[in-house]
Amino acid sequence: MNSTWPKWLVALMLIGGGDSILGPLIAGAAPPSHWRRPVALVVVDNGRQLVTANQRSGSLSLLDLDQLKVDGEVVVGQQLSDLATVPADETLLLTTDEVKHELIAVRRQGATFAVMKRLAVSPYPVTVRIAPDSRQAFVASLWSRTISVVDISAWLGDPGNAVSVREILLPFAPREMLFIDEQRKLIVADAFGSRLAVLNVADGFLPDRCVESIKELPAHAIRQMRLHPTKPRLVMTHQMMSRLAHTTFDDVHWGSLMTNCLRSLPMANVLDPKAKLLEGSVIDYLGGPERGAGDPAGFVLRADGALAVALSGTNELLLDDGKQLFSYRLPMEDHPTAVALSLDGQRVFVANSLSDSVTVVDLTRRQVLGNISLGPHPELTAADRGERLFHNAKVSHDGWFSCASCHIDGHTNGQLNDNFTDGSFGSPKRVLSLRGVADTAPYAWSGRFETLTEQIEHSVRSTMQGEPLNAEAADDLAVFLRTLPPPPLASLSKPTAVARGAAVFEKLKCARCHTGPTFTSSQIVDVKLRDEQGHSQFNPPSLRGVSHNASFFHDGRANALEDVVKKFRHQIDIDLTPDEMQDLITFLASL
Repeated sequence: MNSTWPKWLVALMLIGGGDSILGPLIAGAAPPSHWRRPVALVVVDNGRQLVTANQRSGSLSLLDLDQLKVDGEVVVGQQLSDLATVPADETLLLTTDEVKHELIAVRRQGATFAVMKRLAVSPYPVTVRIAPDSRQAFVASLWSRTISVVDISAWLGDPGNAVSVREILLPFAPREMLFIDEQRKLIVADAFGSRLAVLNVADGFLPDRCVESIKELPAHAIRQMRLHPTKPRLVMTHQMMSRLAHTTFDDVHWGSLMTNCLRSLPMANVLDPKAKLLEGSVIDYLGGPERGAGDPAGFVLRADGALAVALSGTNELLLDDGKQLFSYRLPMEDHPTAVALSLDGQRVFVANSLSDSVTVVDLTRRQVLGNISLGPHPELTAADRGERLFHNAKVSHDGWFSCASCHIDGHTNGQLNDNFTDGSFGSPKRVLSLRGVADTAPYAWSGRFETLTEQIEHSVRSTMQGEPLNAEAADDLAVFLRTLPPPPLASLSKPTAVARGAAVFEKLKCARCHTGPTFTSSQIVDVKLRDEQGHSQFNPPSLRGVSHNASFFHDGRANALEDVVKKFRHQIDIDLTPDEMQDLITFLASL
């Protein structure tokens, strides 16, 4: 055995898979026909194999990269969200289950997998990263706004050891992460909006003191972060939406409304809490008039400058050979997201999430070598068709953005958008979440649309400047939106305070506008907050999941629930004690 490997890993390898003292938790065979939805992939077996983590089926698929075929598929969870190899032993994989709220250790054994151990982590884990020395795993949990730091040796080593999991709470929902080994720092990006945090996770860190900085970027939908291979810079894909642009044909056509970007930041500015983040920033715009590059996602970057970026909205792979900037586009299958590079740097593997396939690309010759289907699947339902439309940037003019560009994961990017819904320009409004939208009619801040289909048709035609949808497509999209549940309930860690806050909510007669169980109403009410055009009458948004918002009110003027209650005293016309205000905030955060 390699003497540089951790002792816990050597012991685990000597013990073996199914006979392990960790328990013979063998994974189950996948059904023959089902949707998989690959969302993450890793190259293993010295570059000969590829493993995909499949969200919808909760399975792992193993692909033979020489024969370009699937060797096996095994169900290991319910809804997988990410996948990573343990650097010291690439047969050992860690995957996250977003529904079971678990980190799962899996041993690859030929064309199958054995589950070694499961660990409960903070709810809704979506990303896992592993330190190069294999000592720590970092798990980002979306809706619980938590980073779980797992001591891998305590978890997978001697079973007599206590499992060490430390939780770091963040003021935003995390997704993308990047570990900086030399400084033992973890960079964490906002899953929906514009924030970037740096955490100090060196040995002995204290969870409540490790957040060194949180900075704002002019960005949303940060979907991948990587270290530049030759320079001390952080590279990321993201989008930018301008609150100053209007949803007119010209502003969409010229990219004034929504831009799709590859940004590079000096690492020193990222890590230094006092440095200006954007000083020395370099931004490349992906696409232009007539060739928008909607929804950039995963990317790879070689040391010689060769770059490949998945455009998940336009179903393309954007290529740059280091000389001609993004002059090549290769067609992918439906919704390309995750991207991986072969060990020799010659091939790129792209997970097409909504077509259940992986595309193999020769990066040097800029050619598609083939598409590998992950297996048979059933016919598309109306919701499936609607989901594909939701993520399709070609619905918008020139392919600049999709519905998901503003409503990330069905939620909101937290930005302000100046559209013509209220009959005028000049008063940008906060993008609302679509989660739980099925039972919150009427729609839009103005409440002018009685049905989801009406709202959809208007948004495509007016906001996105796209071709009108036919009736079937609009209905399919509405069916998909009705499948989106409200944001998860916050943890009721203070049930007594929540109960007191509910009493304050009742005393203030808040239910006149926010009636349970949806905590909204069909009324148009004067909220006493005027927009730039003098309008103050709006349809009350639902309060379900309100704590997951980054800003509040139609114009985002409040940055926290505390501001809504204490600074703006929204609809509070009686005196409240400080304790009553805090109880009301606790109640709202529990919805």
